[in-house]
Amino acid sequence: MSKAWIVIKEVYRKNVLSWSFFFMVLGPIIMLLVITGIGFLIAQDQMSSTAGTVALVNADDEVREVILAGDVNNAFVLDLTEEEAKSELNEEHIDGYLVIERTEESLSGNFYRKPTSKDINVGSIQQALATFHLNNTAELMGLNQAQLLQIQSSTVEIDTIILQTSDAGLTTEISSQDPTVIVRQGVAYGVSFIVFMFIMTYVSIISQEIAAEKGSRIMEIILSSISASTHFIGKMVGIGLVILTQLLAYVILFFLARLFIQQLDFFNFLEQFNVGYYLNQSGNVLLLGAFYAIIGILIYTSIAGFLGSLVSTTEDVNKMITPIVFTALAGFYIGLYANVSTNNPVVRIGSQIPLFTPFVMPFRIAAETVGNTEIVISFIVSIIFMVICLWVSIIFYKSNVLVYSDKGLINTFKRSFALWKSEREAS
Repeated sequence: MSKAWIVIKEVYRKNVLSWSFFFMVLGPIIMLLVITGIGFLIAQDQMSSTAGTVALVNADDEVREVILAGDVNNAFVLDLTEEEAKSELNEEHIDGYLVIERTEESLSGNFYRKPTSKDINVGSIQQALATFHLNNTAELMGLNQAQLLQIQSSTVEIDTIILQTSDAGLTTEISSQDPTVIVRQGVAYGVSFIVFMFIMTYVSIISQEIAAEKGSRIMEIILSSISASTHFIGKMVGIGLVILTQLLAYVILFFLARLFIQQLDFFNFLEQFNVGYYLNQSGNVLLLGAFYAIIGILIYTSIAGFLGSLVSTTEDVNKMITPIVFTALAGFYIGLYANVSTNNPVVRIGSQIPLFTPFVMPFRIAAETVGNTEIVISFIVSIIFMVICLWVSIIFYKSNVLVYSDKGLINTFKRSFALWKSEREAS
């Protein structure tokens, strides 16, 4: 056991006490801040780029009054002819001009702009003119205000209601527009993304960790003083502690951020939207998603350790782990597809495949399209598959790290299997 702890401490110390770990912890936070900042700047730019100076052509006083009252974002020039407006547009003194065509029975307009002009939003102008024209039409038809309001409110809305039946036989109606549904989907997406991020990060780390020692040609010396299984488990536990350290760092940063935000009364602002209630309703998605995440990370890191033990140099690691990276990517995209179609056969089957379960099942749980029986089955299947992956990685670890070959994954494993078989027969 002391030898295992030596391996664990060495792996843990080497990975945590490094700049790469520091950037690995802060990287997602920095990326989130950058994305948020870019989104804010884009929103600000869109607000400024969708408003400008517009010339009104052929608009009578009544129409001008309607447009000026309905659009407060744009500045309007009212005394230009169409030729003058076109000239002003070419000289970039205005951002576009609106030519109004009005008869007793119709009202329309054409907005002209240059490709390089601001992308003026004419939606508010269109809405104001539509309301004005509707009122005029109602007046011509002799409709009173009550009749006009009845026509305006005669829209048909269809809301999708999900009938959820509990194990006790009770049926609950849930609207598809319920904020709880949206929050649960958001939590499922967050769980799936975090699993994908951790898998992509630690698949590379564990495979590099094993391949580095094998590439230095010292595995024979190491395995002469410690068993192969102890060495492999020590590395896996060490990487597991690195993952826990990263999670702990995020927990600490979360509470520090919470203390800071409390000074800004931000939580009081969120309480207006019942954020705490909706997150509480998503507790099962978060809890079950965490279990699936742990199992998924263990599965992928076990396979990564197995693949890392097959390569002869660290330069070949990325090539060797490419299949598992694409497998995780496929699972992630199936999960995104599950967000919009949780009852699709691909999604239902994928949620029971251990390599895809951590990405897909949280979305099915969030949509409540999976029963407790399926959840239990997926847990059992995933745990069995995880144990098999660990077992295969451990029993082949010794023969894998003692085989040096550049013949590719299949040929290298064949040689490793032959070595393992001969050692087993000899013993």
